[in-house]
Amino acid sequence: MAHRYPPETRARNADRESTCTRLDSAFGDGQLDEQEYAARTELARTSRTLGDLAVLTEDLQTVDPPAPRPPRALPVLAAAVAVASVVAAVGAYALVRDGGDDRAAADPAEVVAVDVDAIAPIVVAHPSPVTAEGMTLVFERYRDKFGDTVVDEMNLYASGHASLDRALPAEPNRGVSYSYRGGFTRSGQATTSRRIDTPTIDLATIDVAAIARHLDTAPAGLNVPDGTVDHISIETDRDGAAGLRVFVRNDFSESGYLELTPAGELLRSRPFEG
Repeated sequence: MAHRYPPETRARNADRESTCTRLDSAFGDGQLDEQEYAARTELARTSRTLGDLAVLTEDLQTVDPPAPRPPRALPVLAAAVAVASVVAAVGAYALVRDGGDDRAAADPAEVVAVDVDAIAPIVVAHPSPVTAEGMTLVFERYRDKFGDTVVDEMNLYASGHASLDRALPAEPNRGVSYSYRGGFTRSGQATTSRRIDTPTIDLATIDVAAIARHLDTAPAGLNVPDGTVDHISIETDRDGAAGLRVFVRNDFSESGYLELTPAGELLRSRPFEG
């Protein structure tokens, strides 16, 4: 019986290889172009959960494999098997006849049944990117993906995803956008023109612990009743200085925001004034 595990279940190497095989097929039949295929295959090999893998193939068609061909008749082999069966039967009869009842047959080995349903799956939590734990995870995966921690800008959302802009490797006059949902994928295939002197932010300079202290107190400090952190933008100002904006919102669309330095110092506060 097939067992369906939650998306947060940790992926096995076999799951990653299965996803790569589907991507190979999709590339072969034209569902993916070369860039999409390369990007998704790279993500598949580094995905940590079944949910991460599912995102990579959810928009692909599944091609049913052809029905297996019936086996060819092997008359000679069948005859040989029949002869061997007869010889074995005769031998067994002779053994029982000659040995008598004092030779009891050995008891078959006991087969231990394993209740697969009773085995609890290993579940990996995906913390929200607007928490200290989630922000740290996004930054770590960014470094693993790109080999650095430099962005033009990044936005983290409470719904569990993120978006960012950065320069193309070795092409500082070209920019590209990525989205994050457990892994990073290109947001479309087009690149954009980018000023070579575009200010950047090094995510490694952000004091996540200091930022987190503001996240805990922001709803009350911004006068947003029952508010929660909705998203965090990481960007530069007109002078090129890096900073963060923490936006708080409630179910009544009442909102406010904080402006912080990467070190967690409060620059300004814009509370809700309703």
